[in-house]
Order: sequence, then structure tokens, then C-alpha cells
Amino acid sequence: MENELKYKTVKQAIVNQISTGELSPGDKLSSEDDYMKRFNVSGITIRKAMTELANEGYILRIKRKGSFVNSPKENENSSHLIAFILSAEDYNDISYMKIIKGAQRIAAELNYSLIIEWSNENLATEQASIQKMLDRNVDGFLIYPFDPLKSLDNYKLIEQKKIPYVLIDRSNVDYPCYFAGCNNYDGAILATKELLRLKHTNIKFASYHFFLNSEQERFDGYCSAMRQAGLPVTGDNLLTQINFDELTKSILKRDVTAIFCCNDKLAMKIMKQLLICGIKVPQDVSIMGFDDWDKSNDLPIKLSTVRQIFEEIGNNAANLLINAILGKIYGGNTKVLSGVSLVLRESTCENPYAQ
Repeated sequence: MENELKYKTVKQAIVNQISTGELSPGDKLSSEDDYMKRFNVSGITIRKAMTELANEGYILRIKRKGSFVNSPKENENSSHLIAFILSAEDYNDISYMKIIKGAQRIAAELNYSLIIEWSNENLATEQASIQKMLDRNVDGFLIYPFDPLKSLDNYKLIEQKKIPYVLIDRSNVDYPCYFAGCNNYDGAILATKELLRLKHTNIKFASYHFFLNSEQERFDGYCSAMRQAGLPVTGDNLLTQINFDELTKSILKRDVTAIFCCNDKLAMKIMKQLLICGIKVPQDVSIMGFDDWDKSNDLPIKLSTVRQIFEEIGNNAANLLINAILGKIYGGNTKVLSGVSLVLRESTCENPYAQ
């Protein structure tokens, strides 16, 4: 009974500090040792008090960092649930799994649970998924959209409830939002400059879904590097619909000596088709990808690419969302970009036909 009274005394003292404003939202609580000395109690007593305070929403316990005072919103209304809406073309894509894993880890550390809701390119299906999660009173949304331009009305459903959301990988540049992705522009500059270093000047940029801002950013980076090298860029530099017979002829005539693909999935498709057409990679044409996608390891010729860290993107997205939920950031237009790096393998080489 005495121990029961001791833990309640500790708990009530901290509640009083929060209620009176002595401790404000976001403030870090004292260490366990400090409370043990202050109240002359055991660590077990302090941990029991902290557990109840966390369960009742007064504090947020973060592994290896300590305990923090929650915002008033968290105290009163938090479900500690985050919805992850993933509108995917290929549910088996390991990249999605890595993003989810990264988000899941941060959510768990910050005392949130992640609910995964798989959708597809259909806007009605995406809307139904969002409404389903709104009905579950989630605190926020992580959304990997298929086409963020077409999904705008679906996002407005969330905004009407004044619930924060973060778009992942793809966004609408004309509609500010919280966003987590990779540095597409700089990554494309790295890739293009590498091809230029290898003495390629007839470089094409191949697009997969050019309506996506991520691909447009990669194309912009490619254009910037080409222009810095004094090379003209016209509409002919962009491949959106590939006629492989025509592309093969252009490669054999040396009108194309390198192709920078907007992602590894497209690079795989192009490489396989060109090999069927009798084109040698990289002797006849160098191919560069973007993503460092796991499935590209299945290619007979290992793909040079730009690596993005998918788990880091998931980490950043979850951190950004939870900071918005806790009221630590405002405005709805913060963007977090993860770094990229160049990975050189067998699919690129110095242009053997360079003068």
C-alpha cells in the first residue's frame, strides 16, 4: 500500500507541474535518477508513475531520449494511430517495404502505431481508404500517391478534419504540403556528370511517368548538367514513348551513346530490350538508372545508378508527421529530402567512339 501511495504521489506531482504550466508541451522531464532522489523512492516506483502518465497521454516516452510533455491535443484526443496510404502499381516492390519499415521504426519509438492501407491508381479506392482511416480517428496520414495532382480532392478531405498528412516521394508542386523524398535534382546532376566524364555527349533522358514531379526534377537536373557542359537540350533529348527499332538505329549510328533512365525499373526494361536487339551494353550504349532498386540485381549486366535510401525516407516522413501532430511545426509546407549517392557498376563505360 505504501508503494502504491508513493507512485501516485510522483505521478500527481508531475501532473500538477503540467497543469500549472511549470512544464510545457515539448519539455523534457527530469531523469529517473533525479526523481528517485527527489521523492526518495525506487526506480520501480518512478517507472510505474511514468507508465501511467504515458498511458493517459500526459507524456511521450522516447527510447534512449527520455520523456517529454505531450501537447494538449495529444492529452485529450490522440489515438496514437498513423495511417499509411500506399497507392502502388506493384505491391511486391521491396522499395515500398523499406519505406514502411523506416516509418514503422520511428512511429514505434515515438509511441505511435502504423496502419497500412494498400490502395491503387483508382482515385475512388484511395478516397475510400482515406475515409476508412478518418473513421478510425487516426492522428495523421502518410501517403505514397500514384498521381498527387489527381488526388488533390482526396487530400482536402483530410484537411477539412484539420489532420496533418505527409506525401512521400511524389507531390504537387503547385499545392504546398508536408513532404519527404530524396534529392532528385542533385542525383540527376551526379548521374549526368558521370556520363559526361565518360565522354558521352549524345545522352538521352528516358521517362517512365513524366507527369510525376519526381521524374520532372530528375529531368531538370539532367538538363542543368548538360547545359553546364555547353550541350544543347531540346525536346529530342527526352524519351517518353520508346520505339526500340528507332532507338537501336540511333545507337548504331552513334546518335545515342548513353541513356539516363528516370528509374531502375525503366532501365531494366530498356537494357533487356536492347540486348534482344543485339545492342551491347555498355560497349554500344551506356545505361544509368536511378533508385538502386533491389530487382536490378537480376540483370545480366549490373546497373550503374543513383542510390536513394528508402528506409531513411520512411524515417523522415514519420518524424515530420509526428512533429506536425505534436504542433512542433506549422504551415503545412515543410519538405525533408534525403541524400543520394552514385553507384557505378558494369552498365556504363567510357565512350569508345569519343574523339
